[in-house]
Amino acid sequence: MNVLVLSGPNHRFNESADVIYDFLKDADDLSVTLEDDKAILHSDKMDGFDVLVFGTGFRRSEKQADGSSKRVPDLTSEQEDGLFDFVSGGKGLVGIHGTAWWIGGRAVDLIGGHANWHPPGLTFTVNIGDANHRVMRGVADFEVEDEIYMSAWDPDIHVLATAEWADKQHPMAWVKNYGDGRVFYTTLGHGPNTFERPAMQQVITQGVRWAGN
Repeated sequence: MNVLVLSGPNHRFNESADVIYDFLKDADDLSVTLEDDKAILHSDKMDGFDVLVFGTGFRRSEKQADGSSKRVPDLTSEQEDGLFDFVSGGKGLVGIHGTAWWIGGRAVDLIGGHANWHPPGLTFTVNIGDANHRVMRGVADFEVEDEIYMSAWDPDIHVLATAEWADKQHPMAWVKNYGDGRVFYTTLGHGPNTFERPAMQQVITQGVRWAGN
């Protein structure tokens, strides 16, 4: 299975992408490429990959002359089209953390949910909700220091893991179909430390395999 990890500074994903690449390439059944040029999304090179690991997201904050921040697209329209076509055409997407931050329209349809607020980062337990699913098989509840996104989500997603905040359970990982492709998304991953945890490495590796079918 050929896997593309698309790195980049948005949402600090470049720091996490290096860690993800390192443990994915140790899997005997995965051939992994680390790339930081988003132009690859609108190229024939995508035909050679089965799964895209994507954590830089669709939007970024850009400082304005008056000191304020404005959210602007992080992908060109051609790059965005390439990503959507890749998944809908039958390939896999593993979305990480900021991929679902402040998005709308068809990006929400692709990911299955979105968020625009979270409480301050904290240490919490990720509760495995479906231990029989291929993504979570063999994974026990585990602790992370991360952010708990207050997500709005499509009721048709299949939630795999949750975390508790303010006496409510919030989805931390889910799966869904998109066109002929598959999407695994996790809200976790604000920084590289999350991906240094063995349980998280197992979840991401199995998520890649599931998404690539």
